[in-house]
Amino acid sequence: MMKTYENTDSLPAEYRAAIIDLLSFQADSEFAGGQRVSENLRFATRPEEAYRLTKKVMEECGHGWYCWQVLEELGVDVNIRVQHLVQNPDNPSPKIVRIINGFRKENWSKFFDDWADVAMFSTVVTPAAVAFLGQYRQSSYLPWRRISERIWQEEKGHLAFGVWAAKRVIEFDGEEGRARLQAAVPKFMQMGLGFSGRPEDESKNFAKYFEMGLKIKDSRQLQDEYLEIVSKRLNDLGLEIPNDVKPDYDMRVGYQLEEAATV
Repeated sequence: MMKTYENTDSLPAEYRAAIIDLLSFQADSEFAGGQRVSENLRFATRPEEAYRLTKKVMEECGHGWYCWQVLEELGVDVNIRVQHLVQNPDNPSPKIVRIINGFRKENWSKFFDDWADVAMFSTVVTPAAVAFLGQYRQSSYLPWRRISERIWQEEKGHLAFGVWAAKRVIEFDGEEGRARLQAAVPKFMQMGLGFSGRPEDESKNFAKYFEMGLKIKDSRQLQDEYLEIVSKRLNDLGLEIPNDVKPDYDMRVGYQLEEAATV
């Protein structure tokens, strides 16, 4: 049976270090993700689109806050991290915060040209976040488990937002809009398929995470779960799922210990 820990427990040194590394990566990246999503407000086509996207921004920043609260209990100075992110939104230093490549401005911006891209990001990439972040609801670190339930529920809401936004594109722009949505699927599927990282035999630390109860599913299981969710959502929209899309692991959306900087 997996051993679990509360924030009042004495944590083994290696376990504590892993928790701080992984949660720092998640907290900083969640907040940076909110910053990136806010940039997409420039593509909003109508007031309701702008409102719903703004709600998503608030929730993404909230995910960072939930994680930072857990880190603060572990003695991490989270104020330095948020101050750095808000003062350096376009180019935060890897020596101070940990941001996944996909949420760095220079990588993020190239994916978005219009509202159809905004809709497809939440429709096609967010299913990977639902699968990946959902596993932490079973984390051996109980404070992380508790916040992960709320994050998971809100990520499902972000997926619903993407489907709604895509349906609005089709409603107002007809088949031309559907064609733009379809054209955006492959580039976002590359990111979604690569979200959880390379197969577990290529990860230096998966076995360690799994033994600690910090990773519950390997990348192949998460990729299968992702494909099941995204296939259903695309089918609901009358869109096709491409068969020849290769995962983009360079975006490194999953949080990995070996990718973390020492701060």
